Amino acid sequence: MIKRIKNIKGVGKRVRDINVLLNREGFYLPWNDKQIELYFRSLRQEMTTADWNDEEGNKVRLIFTPQTIKEDGYETTINVIEVEYYTIEQIVEQIRRHLHAQKK
Repeated sequence: MIKRIKNIKGVGKRVRDINVLLNREGFYLPWNDKQIELYFRSLRQEMTTADWNDEEGNKVRLIFTPQTIKEDGYETTINVIEVEYYTIEQIVEQIRRHLHAQKK
């Protein structure tokens, strides 16, 4: 699974194709279809991220820049710079470290 997810990295990746692949792996964007379309058709020409989550709380984060923005957000193509995978345990530990640092 991790290997397939890492293969998302590259130039000219269509949002629809990425979403279908991640959905097959059990990862979903936390938005409805209208929100997804709005997000991907409203991108600015800058580096940004999007997070797909699974039921256990694990996360796949894409770091990307838009290549071609389409009216149908699912048809937008992006250049995926990095794909990061976080387990729920890693996320919990990051939150703990952050809260601990705030106490100081």
